[in-house]
Amino acid sequence: MKSRNKKIVGIDLAGSDQRPTGFCLLEGNQAQVFVLYTDEEILKAIEDDVLAVAIDAPLSLPKGRCCLRDDCDCSGKVHFRVCDLELRKMGIKFFPITLGPMRKLTLRGITLKHKLEVRGLRVFETYPGAAQDLWEIPRQKNLKGLQQGLTHFKLRGNWLDRKVTKDELDALTCALVAREELKGKAISIGDPEEGLMILPRFTHRRERKGRRPSIEIQN
Repeated sequence: MKSRNKKIVGIDLAGSDQRPTGFCLLEGNQAQVFVLYTDEEILKAIEDDVLAVAIDAPLSLPKGRCCLRDDCDCSGKVHFRVCDLELRKMGIKFFPITLGPMRKLTLRGITLKHKLEVRGLRVFETYPGAAQDLWEIPRQKNLKGLQQGLTHFKLRGNWLDRKVTKDELDALTCALVAREELKGKAISIGDPEEGLMILPRFTHRRERKGRRPSIEIQN
């Protein structure tokens, strides 16, 4: 299969099916984004010939935790995974998985990952906020800036010709990270026995200080 025909999915998962989940199907240089809600809608939208699914949600628990309940004996043990601590060392802001709404998101993400892997699909965790920081483009708080920053990747699709949501642009970011990973141009952070997070390759922040955005464009 030629690389330009590979289908990749990026998902900006919401913690509840009452809130919008951003979904992106990236095939070659065509990126189609839209919003879904239920797990059933998400699973139906992912075809079996998809090569990778990158999800913006924690897909594992910290070592020593069997759950995220406060009334469990494991509740006072560990609050961060190794990949979370590595994000902190990189100076990248994130929400801990034991924080309020993140608990529901984590459990939903783990369940969705299992359902996709049962189908034989490759699934991994990513974090669009971290990818955007490493590419030196705005995060979703600056929606126009983020959309403009993503145009550097020279993608076509419906995300250019209509008003898109922050969830859709984060899903597109997830799909781009997955594409980099398939090309061997991504890194894994974390403990393989606990759970890895996939991010774009980057240079040290001090080396990048004062430089223009270091986005590597793939046609």
